[in-house]
Amino acid sequence: MAFNLPPDQDSVGWTQTLGPVGGTVIRMIPHAGTIWASLYSGGIYELQLDNSWKQIAIGRGIPENRAFDIVTNPADVNTAYVPEMIAGLARTTNKGNSWQGLRDPITRDIKADIFHSHTLVLDPENPKILYVPGFTNDENSILIVSKDGGEHWEKRFVFDKYYDFNHIYFYNSKIYLATHNDGVLVSSDKGKSWTPFNDGLENLKTARFVNFKNNLYLLGTELQFNARMGGELYKLAPNELSWEKVDGLEQVTGIGTDENYFYAATWNPDPKIWISSDGNLFRETASENLPPAWIGEIVSFDSKIYVGVGGNGVYVSSDNGNTFEEFNQGLISVATREVYVNPKDENEIYVVTWDRQGFYWSKNGGKGYKHLATDFSVITLQPDPHDFSKVYLGGDLFSVGIVDEQGIKILEKTKPGNKDSIIKSITIDPADSNHILVGIGTETAETPSGEGLWESYDDGETWTRVQGIGNFAVYSIIFNPIDSKTVYASALGEGVFKSNDGGKHFNSLGGEKLKYTYRLAMSPSDPEIIVASSNIFFGQLSLEEQISGKYGGIFQSRNGGETWTELTAGIRNYGEDQPEEFIGWLYNFGHMPNYEMVLIDPKDANHLIVGHHAENVVETLDGGASWKKAGANEMVPDGIHNYAYCLGSSSDFKKFYACTCGRGMFSGVTNQNGYISTSLTGDTIYADEEEHPQPRNAQEARELILSGEYNHQH
Repeated sequence: MAFNLPPDQDSVGWTQTLGPVGGTVIRMIPHAGTIWASLYSGGIYELQLDNSWKQIAIGRGIPENRAFDIVTNPADVNTAYVPEMIAGLARTTNKGNSWQGLRDPITRDIKADIFHSHTLVLDPENPKILYVPGFTNDENSILIVSKDGGEHWEKRFVFDKYYDFNHIYFYNSKIYLATHNDGVLVSSDKGKSWTPFNDGLENLKTARFVNFKNNLYLLGTELQFNARMGGELYKLAPNELSWEKVDGLEQVTGIGTDENYFYAATWNPDPKIWISSDGNLFRETASENLPPAWIGEIVSFDSKIYVGVGGNGVYVSSDNGNTFEEFNQGLISVATREVYVNPKDENEIYVVTWDRQGFYWSKNGGKGYKHLATDFSVITLQPDPHDFSKVYLGGDLFSVGIVDEQGIKILEKTKPGNKDSIIKSITIDPADSNHILVGIGTETAETPSGEGLWESYDDGETWTRVQGIGNFAVYSIIFNPIDSKTVYASALGEGVFKSNDGGKHFNSLGGEKLKYTYRLAMSPSDPEIIVASSNIFFGQLSLEEQISGKYGGIFQSRNGGETWTELTAGIRNYGEDQPEEFIGWLYNFGHMPNYEMVLIDPKDANHLIVGHHAENVVETLDGGASWKKAGANEMVPDGIHNYAYCLGSSSDFKKFYACTCGRGMFSGVTNQNGYISTSLTGDTIYADEEEHPQPRNAQEARELILSGEYNHQH
């Protein structure tokens, strides 16, 4: 129904579109007569009486949008804590109406620059006492304890190696710790000492504990950030000296309990819910209508079963698990990765996601969507430059589809490269739609390894590998629209290449700085102007290399790639003259050369809009002499970090779309001068006019953060 509604009237400023709805649920709990759900990079949502979800974290003072656990105070319904990736810990004392970050007292008392945490537990005898395992910026794993609800902290234990902690839990006066790769640790003295406790485990990947009818259960499965893989369910032996495997379940991905039942989710290969009244014998439910993804979180509430299904958000069953239906109204937390705008209609877009099958189609600027190609893993998409309704889909398959009001008709083509490879990029010759170039990677993740570039002259029926590019993944390919014999390609880890014969042969344009180029852009008004943007995070460089200032950046060529000028030197001069204690990923501010995508103003090649891998959208109006964040406050209130994975614009460069990690799709428009300003309401605002200026170098970034005047906390 919403798909056919007219688009909303454009208003100045970034606006979160109304979809796609859903997202990856990383924690879900019943709380105070409702449900709280934390979504990866999406903040925390609360279930409302009208069966919609309401955001209760982002914009309410929470210092980060990744909350890996939700722990409530049993003695005070208003108080809850959430551990976070880099902000350490956040607390609410008014049931989510506002949040306070606790990073400052933590780092002050433990004398560290940063503290990462994924889990915490309250002492069952005194909920004012908090136990939080985590690690500091030098990857020392520690247990910290607060005896006053988070105001003051002490180091209780320093572990002998780095651990990635998934869950901490009290049971029978002992504390149990589930780790990502190292099994379970147990303490009998409130965390002052720890010993391994892995007898009976088939492998050492552990995720969650639950207590059901006074028995401790362990989910022995992969749990890391926003990903789950199936494993085993274990029960603590009666003598509490080992773990016993619970038989009858395979590929368990999630567990949950209420007073009467134990719920387990399996993935083998379809998602199923199993129910047990004794914790030993489980009954399989039909689990119909669930999308094909793992179930990570399960909550029984008000005679219904709520489950988080991969990146598809929440589904609910009212008939004890036999059938499920989507339950995502208001839950706008999908990780979007690509957006394409119809050049003839600024409100018609295609959106590709990180965590879903298929892709999304909107004709009203994101007000409503149709979910298409749901049986396909779509890693990248490319509309035909001559016909927006014809789309090429790449992933573990290569296909072409025709989109209309009835849906999509898909014809699978031959996929180039190894059978296990992944298509990362697709480009169609503007002079001949049968001429296609695709970039090949070896895995779904954005990494350098791949199989170079492949070419087809018969609309994807047959393929030939082009010459000149080695075994690297190609993430960007652009044809010269005036002379399609000229083609550029970026191979992450190998650099930028140019072809003068339509893509049969490529030659390296050289340059160490261009080595980690991730995306390319060409000026719509002058094809000789090329911009190459790097992503050294995807290039898998070490943190030391990332902050060295030696690699990457944004580079512009005005002569077809013969010579290049760096456009970001003024904001990323990390160099050896910076303070030794300078921490690059903390004092980021867009300086790190991890750029996602560049848009070039068709009227002015000095006007660039850039998506950044952590710092929202940045903009320059003067060819890189100065930079600023573009509308950051509307897109991410409280200074929360935000990946701007991909950008799209209308042909007149007045309307923009931005893909985010966990906050769906945003749209924005320019001000009356044609530029995106900090507030998007008036004339262009530069650094010296902002309340907190964008630091121009590492030293300024460090001084601003340490001054306490900028609530960045990520």
